[in-house]
Amino acid sequence: MDVAFVVQRYGAEVAGGAEALCRDTARALVRAGESVTVFTTTARDYLAWDPFYPEGVSDDDGVEVRRFAVDPPNPQRSADLVRHLGLAPGDPVREAEWAMAQGPVSRDMLAALSTALGSRSGGSQRDGTHDVVACWTYLYATSQLAMPLVRDRAVLVPLAHEEPMLRFTLTRGVIRMAKALAFMTPEERQLVVDTAGVHDTPGVVVGAGLDPSPDGDAERARRRWALPLRFALYLGRVDAAKGVEGLIRAHRGYVEQAIRDAGDADTGAGGDRARGNRARGGGSDGRTAPPGTLGLLLAGREAPGMDIPPWVTTTGFITDEERADLLAAAEVVVLPSPYESLSLVALEAWRARRPTLGYARAQVVAGQTARSGGGLLYTGPDTYARQLARLAANPAERQAMGESGRAFAGTWTWDACVDRWREVLALA
Repeated sequence: MDVAFVVQRYGAEVAGGAEALCRDTARALVRAGESVTVFTTTARDYLAWDPFYPEGVSDDDGVEVRRFAVDPPNPQRSADLVRHLGLAPGDPVREAEWAMAQGPVSRDMLAALSTALGSRSGGSQRDGTHDVVACWTYLYATSQLAMPLVRDRAVLVPLAHEEPMLRFTLTRGVIRMAKALAFMTPEERQLVVDTAGVHDTPGVVVGAGLDPSPDGDAERARRRWALPLRFALYLGRVDAAKGVEGLIRAHRGYVEQAIRDAGDADTGAGGDRARGNRARGGGSDGRTAPPGTLGLLLAGREAPGMDIPPWVTTTGFITDEERADLLAAAEVVVLPSPYESLSLVALEAWRARRPTLGYARAQVVAGQTARSGGGLLYTGPDTYARQLARLAANPAERQAMGESGRAFAGTWTWDACVDRWREVLALA
């Protein structure tokens, strides 16, 4: 089968879960003998869509990648329109304006896609190069503008979570154009079906696979960074949209509670007196926390405008090897994002036998946690402090959750994922 993927960004250097999943899926399909061409932009960032990659055709482990220039977006106008539409939904003209302002709009990409399909009308004609076109994420103009062109053979991968844009009239229209839908989790499927009213559109929960990871080396991580002796690890883009600001506030509350419980303002947070290491604490009055308190480490590229307190350890962008090393060194992996269609970080943590502490109001994270038995959930700062203290104090429970999570993650193989992808592609 000859498959085209349409996605807003693509590449090893792109920091984004949706884009990484698209890339991993494309390469898995190629390894399984399918032909995959990716239509994407030259951008690496998702705000200005500034060019990073050269235009043209390249190869990524057998995947043909076709990159095109982006028309200038208007991120401020996009943000203003989202706020307006969140308060006063149902304005198709404003929604279309939002889509174009957010982008990425690539007229060259749309023209090339139409040419590859042998038709500019998006009608019923099933000719051209590609048997099926899968548009990744409902949220960006790449999918919003491509879907009308490819609707006769379109699979939409919504990657949806609860947010105002999901309820736009424009979004419902895009979802309803699909011949078939590919979902990451049962929770996402239910959300999309209920929101867009697509009960009769066939769909498959395709999920994802886990690539082999390098063996983690905790001591190597400690040699590279000045890590707290014990810490909770956040993996991903360090961005308010990912719940990181709330995570920092919640972790500060956890540290302050540990200080109150211990009644000892002179012991190092996440530190060890025998090592002479007074780690940075999160007390609002500058006090540090007692031994055994978990520090907080944020591992990922930092979004502009983030204000990270000095008591939080950061790494910046990390390689796969460094990621594995940090997982080996961590006690717990925290999942603060309220918006997920699939938490690959949770699967990575469980594969490394690390328990997770996830935000309960993210239905996908709550569902994955319940099915795996690999962690705990929190609803706000108070429950975050209690649940993290529980995990920190109970190594046997951490180990049991880690083992349960590892067994669950072991079922997420690329062979099984490819079979499910073939099923959904055949529906289009």
